[in-house]
Amino acid sequence: MVVLTGHTDCVNAVAFSPDGHWLASAGDDGCVWLWDLGLNMGAVRIAWGARFVFNLAFSPDSQTLAVGTETSVLLLQEEERQWRPRQQWKDHRNWVTAIAFDHGGDLLASGGVDGSVRVWDARHRRRRPLREFVARVGTVRSVVFSPDDAMVATAGTTGLGLWKADEVEPLLLYRLKDADARSIAFSPDGEVALATAGRSIYRIDTTTFNIDEVQMGRPGFYRCLDYSPFYPLALIGREDGTVQAWDVAGGVDRRLYDWHQGSVNSVAFHPGGLMAASAGDDFAVRFWNLNLKISDSGLVLD
Repeated sequence: MVVLTGHTDCVNAVAFSPDGHWLASAGDDGCVWLWDLGLNMGAVRIAWGARFVFNLAFSPDSQTLAVGTETSVLLLQEEERQWRPRQQWKDHRNWVTAIAFDHGGDLLASGGVDGSVRVWDARHRRRRPLREFVARVGTVRSVVFSPDDAMVATAGTTGLGLWKADEVEPLLLYRLKDADARSIAFSPDGEVALATAGRSIYRIDTTTFNIDEVQMGRPGFYRCLDYSPFYPLALIGREDGTVQAWDVAGGVDRRLYDWHQGSVNSVAFHPGGLMAASAGDDFAVRFWNLNLKISDSGLVLD
């Protein structure tokens, strides 16, 4: 495990570039850090006057990094190994706390404290959103496209939602009682979505829209999650500073990584599926090898 330092406040998000070259992080210090995993450039710090950076996402071609701040959605473009601001949208009326590209790189979805989701033309970067709707889940903490880009899932302070990507009426709205959903992720085949919602982990069947509570803890315990790109394994960040590796198919814990002091705010699988990163309230980013092996059921934790 490697500890990546540089942030001077809580780290809110981590993301790998799809080409596996960069690991990016964003924090309450208003900075984005990019670590060159090829070890050619080391670490790059990007600061442009933001007070907070809440979330970030790479485009599929790894050339654009979208970030959500207290005032806007900002696109950073890589040019000759330098990341420079290239587009800014200020339509949200408050903090932008959720952001995601579709898998074709044509669309960018953003959500925020104003409770809305906006879908932007990421390819041509038109000034106005293509669509916008009230998500009906309170503050939007997480937004993600399904693997086929047909659906958008949202998680927020009052509930969970599924939407067709080109419509504004929900396929599913699920209200939460005394819970705050901070993270939602699709399985690689798109048949299941998992969401962290405070004391619970929820499993959503994206065909029948049935919702099951598959794990329970104390209030505020489950903070974030990510789904492995290749096998039924999820990483779940928790309030106690640990990252739980959970076998989604078998419903059993595979390993517990005790990486952080304070809450874990974000977890991410490397696109190769063999490594992972996490970020937390201890100002640190952790990067580690998952130690996978091949078994009769596929890749599992050793």
